[in-house]
Amino acid sequence: MIEFNKKIYKLEAIKKAAEEFKNLANIRIKETGGYIKVTFDKIDSEYKEVLKDEFTNFVLGMLS
Repeated sequence: MIEFNKKIYKLEAIKKAAEEFKNLANIRIKETGGYIKVTFDKIDSEYKEVLKDEFTNFVLGMLS
């Protein structure tokens, strides 16, 4: 799971990342308090070690 602070990250960017990464894992987004929580299930074995980092990088890139 990754927690994104709503004061820093936009929900739209996280949703776009989830759409782009949907073929690599089941991705769920949930807003809780001041955070957007992203959970991953059934991650493609080829990307298991890097998926969360790459997802976060993608979201960061959407903010610029």
